[in-house]
Amino acid sequence: MEEKAFLEEEYGFAIHGQRDTGAGKVLETDQGLFYLYTAPANYKYKSKMVERIRQHLSQQPELGLLKLVQNRTGHPHVILEGQLYYVYRGVREANLQDPYFACGESLAHFHQATTSLARDKVQFAHSSLGNWPSMWGRRLREYNTYRDELDEGEAELTSLDEYLLTSYTYVHQLGETAIQYLQACEYDKVVKQTSGFGKVAYQNFDAGYIRWNEQNARLVGGEYNWVFDMRARDIGQWLKAESKRNGWQDEAAIRFLDGYNSVSPILEAEYAVIYALMLFPGRFLRLVESYQQLPDEERHEVDGPSWQAFLDNDLLQMEAALRRYPQVVAQQYGATLPQIDWLWRYEDEKAESSDHEEDRE
Repeated sequence: MEEKAFLEEEYGFAIHGQRDTGAGKVLETDQGLFYLYTAPANYKYKSKMVERIRQHLSQQPELGLLKLVQNRTGHPHVILEGQLYYVYRGVREANLQDPYFACGESLAHFHQATTSLARDKVQFAHSSLGNWPSMWGRRLREYNTYRDELDEGEAELTSLDEYLLTSYTYVHQLGETAIQYLQACEYDKVVKQTSGFGKVAYQNFDAGYIRWNEQNARLVGGEYNWVFDMRARDIGQWLKAESKRNGWQDEAAIRFLDGYNSVSPILEAEYAVIYALMLFPGRFLRLVESYQQLPDEERHEVDGPSWQAFLDNDLLQMEAALRRYPQVVAQQYGATLPQIDWLWRYEDEKAESSDHEEDRE
């Protein structure tokens, strides 16, 4: 069953239109607006954790919670083909004059609201706190294994397989550099230093998880995408998502960081951890993992050129962000981050190659 028909059957509304808003979608229905979010199906096991966090946040003065809508049979989420869907009632949204600042400011309030969450009152099974190096290392090892399978396999390679082989060195170097950078900036120490700044983050924070009604009250959603982790995760993920969507823009990043700092100043050591997160090619590796899990016959049906264009753009957009971020945080916030020389050399080599191509024309 297709997604639209499935949701209409489960929730009893007719969907007339929809639009993406970063992390979620706005559904335009015959019963008004709704917000739709998705997560992997196994996140259904977060239900008890989610409820405990919701109870805690409902008592915090700086935040409101979006109203979760149950389906026709009274369930808080529905599942289709390995995907979990959950829906909130929409609100009349404010027209924000400075949306980037408001997003950073509200994210800081969200983190602050979770600082007093008692550890003995929640299950910490869904925690990534302190585990970034091991998680990233595991994903890189899986990527290495897949590359070896392609090299040694006798099956005919698809165009996407060939692209993944040619891009392997650059992507792997990004991942290895991210892990080394994380260790060099004393990640374990920063985890302990920032433990009092917030306990809950998002899997991949983006615009759309926090909304503002006409009274400018901030309303939080995306609960099945909550995870126990440090606040640097959300800051870095927002910078990555915004860069990939609109390209790196100094002013957007500065206004977002200014908004966050206006509530809870970011430590200098955190800026380096954020940079390590920006370096790690997480979405690239997730998509490769999804492709790897397809049966052989389905891999040959994948639109290789479209996937390649998407992945290439993903890497290209982050190149500008990785060059500019250290300069911006040094100029604006006095945080001096070590430069990664090979990233700059890579860009210089591309520019020289382009010049040579023009000379030959």
